[in-house]
This record gives sequence, C-alpha cells and structure tokens, in this order.
Amino acid sequence: MLAIAALLSAGIARRSLDQSIIVAQKQTEMQRHWGEISCRQAILNRAEILLRTAELREGVAATTLQTTVKLGDQTFLLILSDEQAKLNLNTVFRNGDMLAVRQVVFMNSATWQLKLRPDSHANKTNTYPLAFASWGQVYDFSTFANNPNKNYLQLTQLGGRITCWGNGLLNVKRADNETLRTICELVVPLQSATKLLELCQENPTWDLERLLKEVDVPDRERRAFRKILTDRSRCHSLWTITSNEHRSWVRLDIRTMESATGNDIETFYW
Repeated sequence: MLAIAALLSAGIARRSLDQSIIVAQKQTEMQRHWGEISCRQAILNRAEILLRTAELREGVAATTLQTTVKLGDQTFLLILSDEQAKLNLNTVFRNGDMLAVRQVVFMNSATWQLKLRPDSHANKTNTYPLAFASWGQVYDFSTFANNPNKNYLQLTQLGGRITCWGNGLLNVKRADNETLRTICELVVPLQSATKLLELCQENPTWDLERLLKEVDVPDRERRAFRKILTDRSRCHSLWTITSNEHRSWVRLDIRTMESATGNDIETFYW
C-alpha cells in the first residue's frame, strides 16, 4: 500500500510539474501575442504620423524608425519602414526583365542566397498577380532555417532597400538617389532620369506634380514618370523581434492602404 501510494504521489507530482510548465508556456505565448498586437496597433496604424514627426524634428527624410519596448520579461525590438521609399521588385519586373530583378536583388542583398521564383501567371501587362508577393519567392531560407546559431536580426535586413509590397510607386521625397535613378532609368533615358534627380535634390520640398511640371523632358517621359513615382506613401512595414532569456520570435507586418485583395495587413512569421 505504501509503495502504491508513493508511486501515485510521484505520478501526481510529475503531472503537476508538466502542467505548470505548459501553463507557463501558454502564459508566455499569450503575453507575446498580445504584446505584438499592441505594438502593431500603436505603431503601424500611425506609421505616416510617426515618420512625418521624425522628419519635422530631424529636418531630413525619414524612411525607417527603430525602438525597443520591454513588457514583463519580454523585449520587443520594433523597426518601422516606409515600403514606398524602397525599390519595388514588381515594378522592376514589369518595366525591365528578370535579369534586372536579379541585379537589383543581388546588389542590395548579397549575403542571402537567391531563389527568385516569380508567379508563373505574372506578366508585364497585368498588375495582379504580383510576380513577387513575399520574400519566400526571392530568397532561399533553407540555409538560414537550418543554422542553429542564426541571427534573427539578419531577417530585418531582407528589405533594407527593396520591397515586394505596395502599389509599385516610389516616393520621390524619401527614396535615396541610387534607388530613384535605378527605377527612372527603366522607363526613360539616362539623361532625363538625371534631370529629374537633380531637380529633386535642388528642391526637396516640391511635390511630384511641380517636379514633373518643371523638369525639362518630353511629355511622354512625364507620363512614364507618373507611372512609377509618387510623393505619398500608403504602404508600411513593421518588423517585431520578441525575445526573452530562452528564445526569439520574428514577425513582419505589412500594412497596405490600397490592397487589391481587400486585406489591409499581411503577416509573416519566422
């Protein structure tokens, strides 16, 4: 009887311990889940307000903001970006070719192994489906996934200067000179692209319509500029890296104000 009682007590104790571990894991998961949602609501929904506030404060174009928030025992690294300040791979695909896409991706992401598998139904005349709808069509993640010492911060560098999201238009007020020149040279001669670039540098406060009115190029080239450029951003991203003393989680939220599918936010996990 004593032996049976001891075995039962040991079994109950072990089961209680297992249940305690499960409860702790569930609690951590819930805290992380609601922490990520709270950060997304507070930052991604106010992306343009935050970027414009930073621009007024610093006096320069703001394309990325970064901050860290600590909630309980979890730390949230948040990186907000304007996706329309980056070179859109779908725009490059439609106005160039796969060689142009490969060159752009390689120049901006040389440390990652390329995959480059566009949607088989995408073509230059159709806006949808997108040739590249996620990083899984651009990069091969197998090496990264199988690396036990992987650095999750490397994931946030995937879209440092290139993107798959948005309406394909580049924001002339926030894009850097190299990105602006690259996209313009796809649709107009080098000389015309240089004229617009110089005008942008000389008059950083002008909106797109005034820039196009003043730039000395033929009307057909103005129309070409309008198809690839904008002065407003309606697509933003938020990287969230959550970590505690045991592990890390990575989440990417993309918010598009002009979604063709009707879904405002796309979310990816690693």
